[in-house]
Amino acid sequence: MYIFKQPGIGGEVRWHPDATFFDSTPITVTTFWFALEDATVDNGCLWAEPGGHRGPLRERFLREGDHITMEKLDATPWPDNSTAVPLEAKAGTLVCFHGLLPHYSAPNRSPVSRHAFTLHATDARSIYSARNWIQRDAALPVRGFD
Repeated sequence: MYIFKQPGIGGEVRWHPDATFFDSTPITVTTFWFALEDATVDNGCLWAEPGGHRGPLRERFLREGDHITMEKLDATPWPDNSTAVPLEAKAGTLVCFHGLLPHYSAPNRSPVSRHAFTLHATDARSIYSARNWIQRDAALPVRGFD
């Protein structure tokens, strides 16, 4: 996934763990977030909750055909922004985190863009939900590594 926060107008992405969007049983998604440009507090770097990966999956993003919903799973509140830590990263840095880690990114109010590339990987031995937002059809079956 290519992420581009434009200067001055790049939007906020609210608290979420990536397992919300890449559901598997058991939860195995790992995020690889590559900074293509410097990511700073000013241009909307990631923020995370220390130790938050030990918490529950609060919600699940579901897709069935063209119908999309957010299923509430747990009433645990999202972290207070005052407990979040910035994950500033120089261009070329890889930020890797567990799929249950709550994180967000603030709006980009700076005059500098913030480009990033994100790769999400799940263990091929887990069951990847047929209701996840990203699916492959029979022409492109999901295959693991031997």
